[in-house]
Amino acid sequence: MGRLDGRVALVTGGSGGIGRAAVLELAREGADVSVQYNRGRAAADAVVEAAKKLGRKGIAVQADVSDPKSCRQLVEKTVQELRRIDVVACFAGHPYRDEEWHKAYEDLTPTEIRSPIDVDLLGSIFVTQAAVPSMARASRGSIILIGSTPAITGDKVGIPYLIAKAGILALGRALAQAYGPKGVRVNSLALGSIATGPMEAVSGEYRTALAEEPALKRWGTPEEVARVVAFRTTRAVRSCDR
Repeated sequence: MGRLDGRVALVTGGSGGIGRAAVLELAREGADVSVQYNRGRAAADAVVEAAKKLGRKGIAVQADVSDPKSCRQLVEKTVQELRRIDVVACFAGHPYRDEEWHKAYEDLTPTEIRSPIDVDLLGSIFVTQAAVPSMARASRGSIILIGSTPAITGDKVGIPYLIAKAGILALGRALAQAYGPKGVRVNSLALGSIATGPMEAVSGEYRTALAEEPALKRWGTPEEVARVVAFRTTRAVRSCDR
């Protein structure tokens, strides 16, 4: 038996990268899964099929996380199909684009500034807004938010991304204080450099420099992050069951 048997996890951005790894790790722990995607239906369906091969139920749900109405429909669809939500993991994020990341701050366009905020920060806000009331009523639940180490330490590049991720860290602290007493556990992960598909676009010298930052002197993997997500989630769920 898995530590999440009988639970349901909603994972945004679950069709690829770290989100996909998280979906499969949560499924291995016994959770049924709802996989949010925006455009890549085929990839989302493939993840759901992989979860089903692990013996779990799964659905793929299209939603734009920057739209609050779409997020409410995402949560409603998940509850309708899978009967409950115990875990929300927010991996949906604005894709890395090398030219935007290294663009001078004063040259950034309004769209380039807003896009990470709309998807990463507002997406996390709108999804948790839709999901947290039922969690609080049930006095149980686990929310996983994805921040960033440079959002804490600062950097000269990727400033809109850092602003969005800093907001997510603040959101996590606020939700923990507001809903922790109601049985909802909130964890924010401050990730460093993780080897995902979009990050392959990082240029050579910058890629090497990023690998030198962590203690292990290498990039992390999606599977390593997924194991942390499952660990924090199972601890939260087991704690709520006491």
